[in-house]
Amino acid sequence: MVEDIKDVLYSVIDGIGREKMRAEVSADIDAASKKYCEEIVQKCVKVPGQRIDDETLGTLCEALLHFMLTASLLPSERKVTVNGAELDIVVPSVKSLAKDPSKALVIQVIKDGRPDRVREAEKVQPNADNLWVISARSIDTGHGNYALNGRYSSIISDIRAFLQEKGVSSLKMLHG
Repeated sequence: MVEDIKDVLYSVIDGIGREKMRAEVSADIDAASKKYCEEIVQKCVKVPGQRIDDETLGTLCEALLHFMLTASLLPSERKVTVNGAELDIVVPSVKSLAKDPSKALVIQVIKDGRPDRVREAEKVQPNADNLWVISARSIDTGHGNYALNGRYSSIISDIRAFLQEKGVSSLKMLHG
């Protein structure tokens, strides 16, 4: 029986250790997030009997990104609808996107190789540089593309750099 890719993902994460990953990511977000993205994807796609197609890989990328955003304490909202557009991830928030789109990222996950959902997101994120696409394979959308066969493993570092560049502070950080 083929396992659901999310079950495989969380099994791999649990095998590595959630707390270990969180500690390493908080100590060095760039190196640790890249290392874990690469390691986790590699282990997930090697599970015997696992169906590996674009939809499965897209689901893996999306679920791993959700986990890594939480582990890295980067602010985000997931699976939201803004003015009728279904958005996969908004960084840092929908409120920020509405107030000043130049200080918000919209990230869409393309699971079928067709970028139709990108056009929907363009209606609410007018800044082309602030609309990123995640996909199993590189696709040309005119926006930043984080493909598994490309630069997917650097997405957490790039999100953090975007937030720093825009002067957006992480509301999830706890000091004390």
